[in-house]
Amino acid sequence: MTTVTREPAGAPAAPGADRPGAWLRELARLKPAPWEWGRALRAAACVCLPWALGLSLDAITTGLWISLGTLMAAAGEPAGSYDTRLRQVLGATLIGAFGFLAGYLGTLPWPAVVAAMTVIAFAAGLLSSLGAVASIGAMQALLVASIAIGVPAIGSFWQAALLFLAGAVFYATALAIEGFVTGARARRTTIAGLLISLAALAKARQDHLGHEPAAPATAAPEVEAARRAAVDRLSAFGTYVLDTRWRAGGRNRETDRLAAILRSADAAFAAILSAADGAALEQAAHRLDAAAEAMVHGEAIVLPQGGTAAPLGRAIARLCAALGDPESPADGLAPEAPRPASALMDRLMPGREVVRSAAALALCMGIAYAAHWFITAPHWFWIPLTVSLVMKPDLGSIFARAVLRSAGTVLGAAVGALALMFLPKGLALVAAMAVFAALVPWAMRRSYALQAVVLTPLVLVLVDLIVPGPRNLDYGIQRIADTVTGGLIVLVFGYFLWPRTHLRQLSHVFHEAKGAIAGYLVAIADGGPPARVSAGRRAAYRRLSGMRAHLQAALAEPPPACHEAVAWFPLIAAAERICDRITAFSATPVPLSPADAKALRALAARIAAHPDDGAAAAVPAAGSRDGALGALFDGVADELDHMARLRDAEQILLPPRLALA
Repeated sequence: MTTVTREPAGAPAAPGADRPGAWLRELARLKPAPWEWGRALRAAACVCLPWALGLSLDAITTGLWISLGTLMAAAGEPAGSYDTRLRQVLGATLIGAFGFLAGYLGTLPWPAVVAAMTVIAFAAGLLSSLGAVASIGAMQALLVASIAIGVPAIGSFWQAALLFLAGAVFYATALAIEGFVTGARARRTTIAGLLISLAALAKARQDHLGHEPAAPATAAPEVEAARRAAVDRLSAFGTYVLDTRWRAGGRNRETDRLAAILRSADAAFAAILSAADGAALEQAAHRLDAAAEAMVHGEAIVLPQGGTAAPLGRAIARLCAALGDPESPADGLAPEAPRPASALMDRLMPGREVVRSAAALALCMGIAYAAHWFITAPHWFWIPLTVSLVMKPDLGSIFARAVLRSAGTVLGAAVGALALMFLPKGLALVAAMAVFAALVPWAMRRSYALQAVVLTPLVLVLVDLIVPGPRNLDYGIQRIADTVTGGLIVLVFGYFLWPRTHLRQLSHVFHEAKGAIAGYLVAIADGGPPARVSAGRRAAYRRLSGMRAHLQAALAEPPPACHEAVAWFPLIAAAERICDRITAFSATPVPLSPADAKALRALAARIAAHPDDGAAAAVPAAGSRDGALGALFDGVADELDHMARLRDAEQILLPPRLALA
């Protein structure tokens, strides 16, 4: 069997991750985040311009509600194409605006309000599972519902909802104008980033071959890092292509060209992983870098001349042709077949983990509103507001959000209280808040604590200017106390009360990743068209990348959760090596006999099977176990055996029926 260099069982994902206190360092770790001038200036202008106009026209309340809508739109703007951003901003804010209607619940007895918000929170938790737009919209709805219930002085809640929507429309208009002006340049930059990541992968493979020519394609850490970066770029570009086709309402010349680029880039990725010639990899890296440079500056792509007999050379030549020829044929993405009604209903039915998360959210929200029986200060509503922000399902670790938001809000509330105390309610305060609004896009990527530091003064000032009362030191201390109370509710009733649910989540994600790898291999065994194989490859790598992100978030949990996450990294690394071997095999076409195809399907079934399943124990036999096919079978079988040994070594941390299922 092929010898593979592996991490030891339980190897940490980061230096020191398995040492005492490492989870605290992971919790406080700042992520790299670029500064985007366009997005920063747009956020500052959209948040503060309605406010300034409201001041000048003596309609400050109207201006503040519009500014709150623009702030929620800026905070909810995702990465990706302008079409994706516009849909999410408008869709999420439309859902969020309905939260204002909860203000009409204020006429009911308080037990009825607590019961109603508990039910609404449970429904919001279920809704959040339908996608990013629904998740962000549900969080915004719960947030503004706490404001509407806590500030009865709003009065006309439907008018506040319309003004909130007007703010989102204003922000979306600015975003659309920016997309119209800079969209072409952004597209070139996106494609150039993809090319640069492929060039980096080729360079890493070349360097690795120079040192260890007999080692597997992705054995070196630097090759694995470059491979993951290229996978992320391919996945992001695939989403961009689908978004563009959705906006166009079907196929046209531009969407066909983008689809051809995606397919050619995916084929180049597979060819780079399978190449064993250092000179060919060096030439490929040089051509990809040159193409990226030309793409950034809007110059013509120089097509390679000669040297394309090898599979890697042909793949790079096809990619350059797709980049430079507007008439490139499009067979990269086939239209998605319509789903039957039964499949749609299956997709909409919530799973057990979704129901559990919704129940935890409902419990925490009910307790937060019940706290009003004991906390009667005017700003009590900051407690459910904090719960709605912290419990948002798709932002990573609930524990990390609760701790980081509480810590960040201590500083943010102090800044907001000082601003309200010492800055006059006029242009000086508007200018100060414009600075914080400009920091929102950067802070959201950098750290959840920094996001809280920046967002807290903005929300505090915008909302609390409407609420009558003194702005003094007690006011700031009360805001901090409310936020810490909300964070404690989430930690106790949303996290510690539900032990070891993270383990089931990891098991479920890993099961999906193995199924995607098996589907990728089945597409090859079936002799499917290149588009199907390419789609299967992207789906498999996307699942694996998603699990790595899931594990990284789990490292911020306290023990034993962080230790269990560390134990999963060698398993996901083994799954990635299986996927790499399949990719290398797919890049070099090998005629498959019916017996070989049947054996590949059996191998795929073993990849997807639970390790405790007796039927999965037998190694499938191929009709011709030699050459590339034999190397694939030996390599995959070796990795599966390695995963089984890892599971046995870590069975204290990973229960048998959860470990690899």
